[in-house]
Amino acid sequence: MAAGQARRASRRGRWPVAALLACAALALLLAGCSTLRAGQQTAPAATQTATSSGPTATPRSTAPPSPTAVQITDLGAFRQKLSTSYTSNHWENVNPLLSPNFSFQGTDSHDMKQLFTSEGAWTQAPDWQVANHKCFAGTTPFAQQLGFDGDGGSGSFVLLGVERWQGYWVVAWAFQDPLGGSNACASE
Repeated sequence: MAAGQARRASRRGRWPVAALLACAALALLLAGCSTLRAGQQTAPAATQTATSSGPTATPRSTAPPSPTAVQITDLGAFRQKLSTSYTSNHWENVNPLLSPNFSFQGTDSHDMKQLFTSEGAWTQAPDWQVANHKCFAGTTPFAQQLGFDGDGGSGSFVLLGVERWQGYWVVAWAFQDPLGGSNACASE
């Protein structure tokens, strides 16, 4: 009988501890939810990224748009929008397509916007030119790469890699080849 009373007293002693732990967990959960809601209203910080799907060298960070204004879930539709935006030669058309974690590696320019605005008329590069830069694309699938030639085809070549961010397609990284795109990876 003494053993039964000891077990009941032990169980009764656990309830206040369990209730206290449950209240603490609930308070932490609510604090996390309010922080998450507040975080969704602020712009994410620009970070320097080098993912396995991006260029092989360490890219420089470029201030991203936030939130991404264009939300396209279809890769083909995003490629078309990106091509139209890039060849419009207006930075305000390209900027909303960049990932909040966008990274840029330029060899003679350290800022994507500066390169874009300095090279004049941009044209979409043919697939063979994109393929010639595959060594800079890492593991990014070919369908997720687009290339553009600056200055009407006689300027820099820019290789862009797109990937999904929060369910939408965005430009994740860009690599500049200032010499154009005849055979970039042959010397690598």
